[in-house]
Amino acid sequence: MTQWLPLFGSLVVAIAAVVGVLLNNRTNRAAVTAADERNRVTLDAAQRNVELTNSAAERREHDKWRRESVLAAVASVLAISADVRQQLLYCDRWEADELDEIGADVLQTIAGARGYISNLRVLAHRKIPNRCEDLTRTLTAALNISLQRRRIEMDAEATGEEISEIQALWSRAIENTVEEERSVINATRVELEIKISTDLHSASPELALNRA
Repeated sequence: MTQWLPLFGSLVVAIAAVVGVLLNNRTNRAAVTAADERNRVTLDAAQRNVELTNSAAERREHDKWRRESVLAAVASVLAISADVRQQLLYCDRWEADELDEIGADVLQTIAGARGYISNLRVLAHRKIPNRCEDLTRTLTAALNISLQRRRIEMDAEATGEEISEIQALWSRAIENTVEEERSVINATRVELEIKISTDLHSASPELALNRA
């Protein structure tokens, strides 16, 4: 029996070694699996962060593009209005034989705002294009009153009272165009959240007319 003791001892050692290896492999596999899971979670989180960052960047670029597009369209409409108003301010220089041609030319200039207003209906809240539409209607009305004013002023049978009345109506029509321009500007500032210092006040229609 004694002679088998070394063999039994070796078997016990071998079995213990095998069990140790098996347990160690199982532990290693669990560790590897846990590490893989941590890596997967980390990679997924990183991927989500990248996607969120890209999405935020795309939104910022889109918002910037829309903002610039709205500002450009509004600026174009206001430029047309300023051009028309400038012409109407000097209607007292219009001659009888050119009234029809001037009227047609100014109407064509006003019509140039339609494309910009159409763009605004796609890009902006309806308040901005609606205000621009109001502005073009006011400009058209002011043009008609300007033409009427010149016809009355050149009418030899017109009374002083009639001339004074049409000139007062004309002045109010011009002031209305300034007020409508301001309405367009205010609507644009509200939608695009443009902050203006409280130290800067918008000019009155009279000052705007004097500058023109």
